[in-house]
Amino acid sequence: MGRMDTYIGRQPIFDTDGRCIAYELLYRNAIDSAGAHFSDDGKATARVMINLVHNIGLSAIIGERLGFINVDENIVMSDLMHSLPKEKFVFEILEYTRVTPEFIDKVADLHAMGYRFALDDFSCANENIDYFRRLFPYVEIVKIDLLATDYDHIETIVEKFRDYNVKLLAEKVEDIAVFERCSKAGFYYFQGYFFEKPTVIAGKKIEPSVANALDLINTLHASDDIHKVCEKFALCPELTYNLLRYINSAEFNFHQEITSVRQILQMLGPSRLRSWLGLFLYSDAEDRRFSEAIIEAAKFRANLMYRLVHAHGRPEMADEAFLTGSLSLIDTFLQMSMEEVIDNIQLRESTTDALLKREGYLGKFLSIAEKLETSEKIHTLIDNLAPKINLTPGRLYAIYTEALNNNTFEK
Repeated sequence: MGRMDTYIGRQPIFDTDGRCIAYELLYRNAIDSAGAHFSDDGKATARVMINLVHNIGLSAIIGERLGFINVDENIVMSDLMHSLPKEKFVFEILEYTRVTPEFIDKVADLHAMGYRFALDDFSCANENIDYFRRLFPYVEIVKIDLLATDYDHIETIVEKFRDYNVKLLAEKVEDIAVFERCSKAGFYYFQGYFFEKPTVIAGKKIEPSVANALDLINTLHASDDIHKVCEKFALCPELTYNLLRYINSAEFNFHQEITSVRQILQMLGPSRLRSWLGLFLYSDAEDRRFSEAIIEAAKFRANLMYRLVHAHGRPEMADEAFLTGSLSLIDTFLQMSMEEVIDNIQLRESTTDALLKREGYLGKFLSIAEKLETSEKIHTLIDNLAPKINLTPGRLYAIYTEALNNNTFEK
């Protein structure tokens, strides 16, 4: 794959229950890599972006969720938006847009056709609210950049919009405490990677089933002796039960009679069993806020690291890279420090160094995964990172999109 003119990244958007309901699509093009605004040749840039979305496929970028995408005055006034399925997108009107009568009429017409709009990076100054007020009947969401907002006035901001039929979205939420305050104040949606920061609960213990899974992962790394693995499963009825459910799922279409755990383990093999155990670590997700997003991020990191190590010519490190990515958010999920989690298992030093200090060969690739996951300047980042790991930007972007598209703990 050669160099591409446009790269697309994404940033999650959550509701008050911590469910990821959408992604903002972040893109940079070769002409305008320093910022998200379309250049004067906005239509050409939009065509490149739309073509890329179609070539990659929407499912690879947003799955079943909504996509938020920036549009300027030129794009709204053209027919370019008709190229995208309106039921899959919310179109963000940029903050520098001129609100002319013609523009308002166009937005009103599109709204009547079922197109959905948001206002991006909105300033809450009274004069700005007055300027955009005529668009409010056609806008569902107003996005507030918290880093450009006086945090002490969060509640006042919500009050300013109380009389309008719009929902507020908080951008650049930095941690759970900010999320909680904005949610209590009346914000509906929240954007950013704040959910990945661990909230440590003192004295919390690892559940026995999770400890057993971690122990099995460690056993599989130390030895592929199936007898030892079978002995471990014999002591873990919950793991055995879930393994049976896994092997009988539609994914396998398995019709043979199961006679023993040994039979299952022989069929799966060590690599696939490690992958399944990585998923099992997050198995009580339904009771945890932001759990879905944490799991998706762990899957992305695991799959990206696995592919990067292969592309870098170190296939013998691929399984360990995959495990490192899988475990990289387990502290956030379990609400424990990573040191406490690692104290419960014996991992290889290379994995431990990566998880605790982002050091060593695997630490380098874990850091790359984190940067690609969270960057708002995906084009610049890929151009900078690719030569450092002896890849072309196009190849690195291909690996990135493959990892996004693989939403399982299977390689």
